Amino acid sequence: MMLAVREKRADDAESLKALWTDHFGAPVVVVRARKHDPIKLPGFVAEGDGKLLGAVTFLREEDEIEIITLDSAVENRGVGTALLDAVAKLAKEQGVWRLCLVTTNDNIRAIRFYQKRGWNLCGFYRDAVTAARKIKAQIPLTGEDGIPIRHEIEFELRL
Repeated sequence: MMLAVREKRADDAESLKALWTDHFGAPVVVVRARKHDPIKLPGFVAEGDGKLLGAVTFLREEDEIEIITLDSAVENRGVGTALLDAVAKLAKEQGVWRLCLVTTNDNIRAIRFYQKRGWNLCGFYRDAVTAARKIKAQIPLTGEDGIPIRHEIEFELRL
């Protein structure tokens, strides 16, 4: 499979909305009590064989970039790593010193994925997902392996 990463474009909107609805229950994301519309955010998409394989969106605030979404339609094919690398490359070019992101306590695969790539745990937000459900009711009560989804966990990568 040939993997190509490029900047997200307006004509990606429909396929990205479908991906986010499938992964998040709706094409909106709530992180640390802030609602985001990832369609409006900058990002990158990964494609292979003419198909959307994944996407990353982010928010730049001062000299930090927060990754808002990172999704892969296929696992263990390098998609997530390629997307993170694209954001890190952009960040370095722009003089950003830190990347950060938030995942939920049930997302064991993501927690393992980030740590294997040099990201460090830097924050724990008790009951943040419980509060986020007041903003986005589609967030399920349980996630992977039946683990209750209650907390947000923050990771960072210092550049």
